Amino acid sequence: MPHLCCNRNGQSSSGPTGFVSSSAVNHYAPHLVIEPVHLDISVYFKDLSSKSAQVKVTHTFRSNNSSSIAPLKERSQIVLNGVAFEALRVEGKGVSHSYDGKEIKLYWDSPFEAQSERTVTLEYGVDHPVSGLLFDRRDWMPGTTDEWAITDHETEKARYWLATVDFPTVRTTLSWHITAPERFTSMANGAFVGEDVKDGFKTTHWKLDHRCPSYLTCFAVGDLIEVDDGEVDGKPIKYFAAKSRKEDDVRRGFNETPSMIKWLQKKVGYPFPWPKYYQIALPSILGAMENISLVTWVDTFAIDETNALERKQLTDCVNIHEMAHTYFGDLLVIRHFEHAWLKESWATYIESCWLQDHHSEDVFRNEMIENAYSYFDECDRYMRPIVTRKYDSSWDIFDMHTYPGGAWRIHMLRCLLGEDAFWNGVKAYVNKFAQKTVQTSDFQAALEEASGLNLTRFFDEWIYSKGYPKIKADYSFDKQANLVKISLSQTQVDKKNGVPLFALPLEIEVADEKGNVYSTVAEFDRENKIVAFIPLPKDVSPHVLRIDPNGKVLFTLELNADEDILENTAKSAKDIMNRIHAYYELVKTGTRASLKTVRKLIKEESFYSVRIHVSDALSKLKTPFALEILAELFANEQDPNAMYSVFDNCFIADKNIREAALKVLKRDNLPYRAHASALAVLGYQHNEKDLPYLLEVAKDESKVGQFGLIRGGALKALGYHRSEESFKYLISRADIGLENPRARQALVKAIRESAQWQEDRYKRMAIDKLVELLRDDNGYVRKQSVAELVNLKVKNSYDDIDASRALIAKDDYPWLDRKLKSLQESSSGGEKVGHETIEKLEERIKKLESKLLDIAAKEEAAKAKKQD
Repeated sequence: MPHLCCNRNGQSSSGPTGFVSSSAVNHYAPHLVIEPVHLDISVYFKDLSSKSAQVKVTHTFRSNNSSSIAPLKERSQIVLNGVAFEALRVEGKGVSHSYDGKEIKLYWDSPFEAQSERTVTLEYGVDHPVSGLLFDRRDWMPGTTDEWAITDHETEKARYWLATVDFPTVRTTLSWHITAPERFTSMANGAFVGEDVKDGFKTTHWKLDHRCPSYLTCFAVGDLIEVDDGEVDGKPIKYFAAKSRKEDDVRRGFNETPSMIKWLQKKVGYPFPWPKYYQIALPSILGAMENISLVTWVDTFAIDETNALERKQLTDCVNIHEMAHTYFGDLLVIRHFEHAWLKESWATYIESCWLQDHHSEDVFRNEMIENAYSYFDECDRYMRPIVTRKYDSSWDIFDMHTYPGGAWRIHMLRCLLGEDAFWNGVKAYVNKFAQKTVQTSDFQAALEEASGLNLTRFFDEWIYSKGYPKIKADYSFDKQANLVKISLSQTQVDKKNGVPLFALPLEIEVADEKGNVYSTVAEFDRENKIVAFIPLPKDVSPHVLRIDPNGKVLFTLELNADEDILENTAKSAKDIMNRIHAYYELVKTGTRASLKTVRKLIKEESFYSVRIHVSDALSKLKTPFALEILAELFANEQDPNAMYSVFDNCFIADKNIREAALKVLKRDNLPYRAHASALAVLGYQHNEKDLPYLLEVAKDESKVGQFGLIRGGALKALGYHRSEESFKYLISRADIGLENPRARQALVKAIRESAQWQEDRYKRMAIDKLVELLRDDNGYVRKQSVAELVNLKVKNSYDDIDASRALIAKDDYPWLDRKLKSLQESSSGGEKVGHETIEKLEERIKKLESKLLDIAAKEEAAKAKKQD
């Protein structure tokens, strides 16, 4: 999904207030007595600069088999979604309509008969839609005149330009007619049919014979370059971007696409179904989106050679993620949003499968570890079942529970069933439900049929309940009996909040110094405490301990073991997860001896991700010796896959870390994100000696970096520096056109960071600028400005933030509401926020006082009359 959806670095979270508000309700798919089955869509652009279009949509409606016995209301009317349409006209035999600016209600004067069809045509204009249909931002690349329009719909954003039932259970075939000035390139879902040119305008025709939900409908038009990458099984593969982009960068980002298609259709056992596979990268898209046969991307995935050092593997992962939706989400469409894991968890897991088949087992395991930690982090804020109908916004479902949390559950099912049964079940599931809607029970049934297993308990605990196992393990070795004993307990159980005891097998291995392995399986069933024993041969001592050595189970581990076992495990365990566990425990011990062990071993660690996790552990410990080792990691890291993450764990004011940052910044050709992070860490040292250098980099046009990545790091560094001079420079750069649009998002955060350390008049200046940026053309900048005003606890900005609601889609409202609630809760003494709120309360108080005075006067009059 998009997004936020598929760009894992941008995925949504519901924040510290929890997953749902007190007003959240259960959501259900709409009735399908009358169902749209085909849309004939015509879109006319006189130009693109006006950010407006004329739209004509002809719906073909069909009644289902039960329509003759359905209630009369359901057989004679339907509700379409459509927001802020202008001059709406509706034509169709026997149909009338009403429109409130949000919903178009169609009424027929006679009910549908079973399996009958009727057509209705709607014509209207859209002007500066707040979402769904996106036009170019003039700030996207200085000096360019490129123009474009493109759609981006998930979850409920098609309604801002397309009159439709904007929910996934409704799917239609599509015909497209896109008319625009002749110089523009146009494309849409489906196969190319032809084009007509007349009077300087070109009309492009496309047709999709597969049924498509509204959130997957897509078209694009504009100044575009085309990169042809041949065909797969006769189906054209092409990539597009704005003309100002470089063809090599586009190709570099997407060049694995043909091989991915070949691999994926074999993996799931179903031929690739689309007539083409186009991908288009433009600045307006949020992440990436799996529209049928036309995948949209934010243009930051068109990467140059330097960017590829850090981002190529991620770009490939997002590529296969979106392609996986071909089957999980597009060919098999979820019935409604509660089943989003059937597409997003699957697409996330397919990323890992691609890495497993094309890189190494360590790379695969690392991806699964990162998935686990992303899910755990979100669970620290809130926990929910993977499948739930209760939410504030459908967009909230697209969180870390759905992406990595669900991916782990699919992986556990694969391990539980075994390779053959699992993949046979998946292939049967895909083939059975191709071009249909699916729900969670369909997937469960397919796996049960393939394996013969009853998976009800698994789904009850892992899908319909909250949480995950938190395991505490105590290791001991009885030398006399030559017996390893491991006591295990699950500590997460919380019946009140719906967190269960999980049934799971946990493999445990002990290896001796020669590498001989001795193992057992500890089986949790109905008890939360179990003990596992591993007997060893005479004169054999345990050397390495591995819990879940093959990475089959999702859990956190608190391990109490001898330091020699931890040291040997950190050094010699074959899997990276157990090495990481051992390192965390050694660092947590915090003694100088244990940290010396870490310092020695980490220099020999071959896999980059382990070094990232060790840097994380050291940054949390923060003792002088831990920071000395962290600074060494910072200064010595050379792997582009690790540099940015290791550097990002060094935001601690410390002389050793400052020296490491200065050393790193002397390197030539640092990758962009690593360069940006090193600059920011240097700024975090708050050292006045570094200010001239940081200002120099911030002004150096040769150190901007693709998409302003280095510049963004320099601006963040100035924000962290806290000096008055750095603040003045930051505030001078906030207007449109002065900084790269993506660097401006970093700039907004830097202004807030710096403002906290300035005298009142400068802080007021920063607040005024952030309020002004709530109306910025760039949606990323607006959203960042909201976050920073809330971070500054600017109570009187409540009304300004609330007013920005008019510039976002309704499914984004809960995010804004949570920010406003956070702002309210940040005020002291129960003080209300917002001028309008105060004025309304004062008005109500005045009315109440007036009523009380009237009542008192009447009582006095009655009392006087009685005395008379």
